[in-house]
Amino acid sequence: MSGGAHASNSLPERSDLPHDALECTEPPEGWEVAKAASGEPTVRLNGKWLHSPRDPRMESARLVDHNAVPGGVVVFYGLGLGYPVEYHLDRSPENHAVVVEPEPRLIAAAAQTRDLSALLANPRVHFIAEPNPERLAVLLRHFENRPIRTVRLRAIVERSSDFFLQCDRIQETFFARRDINGNTLKRFGGVWVRNLARNAPILSRARGVNLLADRFAGVPALVLAAGPSLDLVLPHLEQIRRSALIVAVDTAAAALTAHGWEADLLVVVDPQWWNTRHLDRVRSQRTVMVSESSTHPRVFRLIQNQPLFAESLFPLGRYLERATQVKGTLGAGGSVATSAWDLARLMGCSPIYCAGLDLGFPDQRTHCHGSFFEERMHELSRRLKPAQHHAFSYLVQANPYRVADNRGGTVLTDQRMAIYHWWFENQAQIHPQVDTRTLSPGGVAIAGVPFAALEELLSLPVRRASMDQALESLRTAAAAPLEEDTEERLRSLVVDLIAELGRVERSCMQGLDALDAHRRGSTALPQTLRRLDQADRDLRALEHRDIAGFLVQDALSRITRGEDHGDALETSRRIYESLWQSAQFHIRELKRASSFLHNAPIL
Repeated sequence: MSGGAHASNSLPERSDLPHDALECTEPPEGWEVAKAASGEPTVRLNGKWLHSPRDPRMESARLVDHNAVPGGVVVFYGLGLGYPVEYHLDRSPENHAVVVEPEPRLIAAAAQTRDLSALLANPRVHFIAEPNPERLAVLLRHFENRPIRTVRLRAIVERSSDFFLQCDRIQETFFARRDINGNTLKRFGGVWVRNLARNAPILSRARGVNLLADRFAGVPALVLAAGPSLDLVLPHLEQIRRSALIVAVDTAAAALTAHGWEADLLVVVDPQWWNTRHLDRVRSQRTVMVSESSTHPRVFRLIQNQPLFAESLFPLGRYLERATQVKGTLGAGGSVATSAWDLARLMGCSPIYCAGLDLGFPDQRTHCHGSFFEERMHELSRRLKPAQHHAFSYLVQANPYRVADNRGGTVLTDQRMAIYHWWFENQAQIHPQVDTRTLSPGGVAIAGVPFAALEELLSLPVRRASMDQALESLRTAAAAPLEEDTEERLRSLVVDLIAELGRVERSCMQGLDALDAHRRGSTALPQTLRRLDQADRDLRALEHRDIAGFLVQDALSRITRGEDHGDALETSRRIYESLWQSAQFHIRELKRASSFLHNAPIL
């Protein structure tokens, strides 16, 4: 199958060199240019060859061929004289290169040794020419569905070993997060689509989180997650809420209710039914709930206050939102706590204090007292499997290890928490102006998020009256009636999408029929390929094919990343079958959405 049904990457704008990167006229100390046996220039750095003294082009070809795949991205640790990067770009017009070089003067020296003008101007080359490895984390996001490999120039890596070790860790985190995202999509993709369909009436009446932008500028906020350190804060909440806006995640809501309080804003974005159990006994009379259209529908029955929605992360949600007033995005780092922090940032809050954001297991505890997680452990407790058994299982099931904490010691964390840890550190780099502090003494130390003693928060001036006034204004804005035809526009979009997904079904069936005919020997390969090309062209012509492709994204990504090897025709069959099944599933759920819109169930 040609690339018609494959997910496209949102490629980054070219990352240019810093304007002064090529202004250095003096080569670095230890830079020795020589002539290779092949006649090409080569170079040594501090006595170590960057390229072969015999044939640097042939050596570069072997190096790239061993590590890279056509159509992929290669992260080059060091530019050298550019031979490996040039070879990689010449292999395929789809190839991209990321050149990581913490010393821009090495690039200047290379440009003075060889003519690199074409390479330096190539839009498929992205430079990180500064001692900031976090830039690599930001750039890799644009290549989620591409095969990514690394080529290391040993002399340059050894020269800046600590820097490149950080780059390795960033890549490891990126790949781990990519795997988690793929597994999450396989597990919950259908749930997200089903929830979106059932939430269509709520979506038609919702406004977006853009209503919150800078509404609480300069107001301190306390973001409550459900880690063990939340217990240190809850007894002081009566005093804290006089001075700070309370933003809670769903997993912390029950503990809040147990102390007799409710959050000013509650963030709920999980699609699973089990996650709604956190809200079973939650007080929420005046809480403003911030959610997303793929959240489990039971949430909106438990908390009937008019929600504010963040824009959907999913193709179907974004399509349906065309008819609505939902505007504004929230960051998604794999945890509801990341969305809650980004909400506080969006509102302009400062400082942002975090409690329960431990990202680890201080004192070998997993959650705060009174959370649904802890209560569930006691419910599951048996004589031979007490609550401590379930807590221990949770601690060890994701390869725990120790890292630095905020007390100068160490704390146990695991691979799940490492993803969130990376996200918060990355956000601190992206938004250095956002003053974020943690109240968790035993939590994992987060670069850019310093520890603050609870006394600091307790000493803030009282401002509850002005916050309550702003919250009341917000509730009024959230409940304001929308245009009368919003629901009709949404219903019209649903009908149009059902028709287009029907065309996806028919195009996939054409491809499957062509493959079946070839398998039976009825058609020769050239005719089969022509029929497949026609099916692909029909799919490419459909404006919203990515909606059907959403549920097969993991399989498509594995193919485009070169991880799914096999016969090309059988690969095409799997893609067509998966797309056909996805289109059928979407059509079934969208018909239900149309029915829900007609019946307009009450929240």
